[in-house]
Amino acid sequence: MRSEGRYARHMGLFGAEGQELIASCRVSIVGLGGLGSHLAQQLAYLGVTDFLLVDADTVSESNLNRLIGASSEDLGQSKVDLAERMIRTIQPDATVDPQASWLTEDAEPAGLSGVQVIFGCVDEDPTRLDILRFASLHAIAYVDLASDVTPEGEFGGRIVFGKDGERCLSCLGELDQHALARSRMSDEQRAADDEIYGVDRAALADGSPSVVSINGVVASLAVTEFMCWRTGLREPAGFLTYRGDLGTVSRRGQVEERPPCLYCAMGWGVAREGEYP
Repeated sequence: MRSEGRYARHMGLFGAEGQELIASCRVSIVGLGGLGSHLAQQLAYLGVTDFLLVDADTVSESNLNRLIGASSEDLGQSKVDLAERMIRTIQPDATVDPQASWLTEDAEPAGLSGVQVIFGCVDEDPTRLDILRFASLHAIAYVDLASDVTPEGEFGGRIVFGKDGERCLSCLGELDQHALARSRMSDEQRAADDEIYGVDRAALADGSPSVVSINGVVASLAVTEFMCWRTGLREPAGFLTYRGDLGTVSRRGQVEERPPCLYCAMGWGVAREGEYP
C-alpha cells in the first residue's frame, strides 16, 4: 500500500483495501466555488488522486469569504486552476484535469464519461439537470450538494446521492420547475417573467448569502457518504439535510410510492420499484 504511514488512521476504519479503492477512483467536481473548493480539499486529504475539475468561472472579490485556498492575489484566476494548485499541495503526484468550461446539454467536458462519480456543486437548477442527465445516461454516480440561507432565517444545506438508478433530483422533487422553464425562454419571455416576478432576476445572481462554515458541513457530509460508498463501510444515505439553524442533520425516510422517472431510467437498466433508501 502506497504511503501506509500517511493513511494509517484511515486504515483503522476501512482498511488498506478501502484506501486503495479511494485512491483508484476517478472523480469529477463540477463547480469549484464555496462548496466545490471544500470538496476538492477533503477528497485530496482522503486519498483521491484522480480529478477532473469543471468550472468556467474566475475568482472574484466576493468569493474570498468562502473559496478554500484563495487569497487576494488570486483575483481573476480560473477556479479550476486554483483548485488544481490546492490539490497538488496535498497530493503532489495526483492526476488533475482542470477544464475551464461548463457541462451543458450541448457541450460535455472531455473525459467526463470515464469518471466513477460526479460531484455537483452548482447554484442553478438548469445546470443541475444537465449534470443529472449526463450522469444517468452514462450510469455514473452523482452526488449533488446545495447550501442555502433563507430570508426567514433558515440556513443549512443538503446532499443527494444518486446511483444505480435508485433516485435522482428529479424524482425527489428537488428541481425548481420554474427555473428549468425559464432557462428555455427567449429574452422577451424572460423580460415578461421578470415583470411578473417584480425584480430583475439577473440582479440576484450573486447576491444570496453564503458562509464558509455552512459550506464546509455540507461538503463534509458528501465526502463521508462517498467514503462509505467507495470502501463498502455501508450504503450511502440517499438524502441528507443539514439545518444549521436547528443544529441537526436528518435523513429523508422511506416513501411509499415512487413516480416513474425518465432520468433514473437512463443508462442503468434497472427497475425503479421499491422505496428510497
